[in-house]
Amino acid sequence: MPLRRNRRQYEQLTDFDRGRIIGLREAGWSNRRIGRPLGRSDMVVARCWQQWITEGRVYRRGGSGRPRNTNDREDRAIRRVTTSAPTTSLASIQRHLPPSRHPVPSRETIRRRLTEVGLRSRRPLRRLPLTPHHRQFRLDFCRPRATWSVTDWRRHLQ
Repeated sequence: MPLRRNRRQYEQLTDFDRGRIIGLREAGWSNRRIGRPLGRSDMVVARCWQQWITEGRVYRRGGSGRPRNTNDREDRAIRRVTTSAPTTSLASIQRHLPPSRHPVPSRETIRRRLTEVGLRSRRPLRRLPLTPHHRQFRLDFCRPRATWSVTDWRRHLQ
């Protein structure tokens, strides 16, 4: 289990942190002394150093998965539309994308791009979700208090 956690910590290192690790190791610092300020174990530092020694690189190789359907410009446009109008539908976001794209990204792609940055598309609330039971309770509460003045309410709320 600890090995899996160390591997996950290693994969979560930023490129900047990896560069710092290599620089400090070349300066003669120990793995433990480097790892503490970064909040990483000495094994994470050792793994990064080992990759530098054997492969001559500290960055992750590009994935072999499917290429992205949207570019950075379109991702920014999706975020801009969503942050300016949070209740915009996915179909409306599709219409607001730059016209340079021929196959317009699907709604699922747009939803994925919003999830990547921690946003969600939200529907506006059309009405309060009151059941007939709720309405009856509200009516039963309001009827006896319909003639109350401000002083009655103040006395009641204090």
